[in-house]
Amino acid sequence: MTSATVLVRSPVERDAPRLADIHISAWRAAYRDVMSNEYLDGLNPEAQTRGWRRNILEPRPGTFHLVAETDSGVTGFCIVGPAEGAAESDSESASASATGQLYAINVHPDSWAQGVGSALFAAAEEKLLSLGYTRAFLWVEASNKRAIDFYTRRGWLDDGGTLQDTRFDPPVSERRHSRDLLSEVASVSFNHLDFATAATRRRGPGATEQRPPDGADGGQAEP
Repeated sequence: MTSATVLVRSPVERDAPRLADIHISAWRAAYRDVMSNEYLDGLNPEAQTRGWRRNILEPRPGTFHLVAETDSGVTGFCIVGPAEGAAESDSESASASATGQLYAINVHPDSWAQGVGSALFAAAEEKLLSLGYTRAFLWVEASNKRAIDFYTRRGWLDDGGTLQDTRFDPPVSERRHSRDLLSEVASVSFNHLDFATAATRRRGPGATEQRPPDGADGGQAEP
């Protein structure tokens, strides 16, 4: 597939319904064999829209949301902010305050493999750096090979951290990937993409999985 022209910007209130649809669609496509059908089929668009509206109008301190927009409209989102606890692989000289987190990156399944996830990921890294973070990590569902390969190609490597997300039945196994944001890593060239970052939150399973308490954020579901 050809890459789409992608603009990465801050979300506005009118984006809430579309972001809810992206979250639900991405999770249903990526986690059908990981989470229960009852949970996935029960994701509620109205509730997710309310949650996204709160996230946009009253974001948590230090948390920033970014959305990707193409000619067809908003197609994905990502969420970054302070780490929910420093990665265990941080050296003793690195303070927790220098560690950020990519809480979530979700792209609508109709826009997978079209460059949207790559544009969002590049913007997320730039945002983390602009916030003063020199290292960052994310959590990914342990069997999500597509997402794991995506992160690994961009220098976000498995550092051995694991967790069982017991909010789900059965629990979801996740692995942590991290990266020194100041290191030189060979990554995809984004020169062919027209994206801009703008100053624009928590974790979940998947391509990057971030799922906030209000249920509006999605995890990593296939960039």
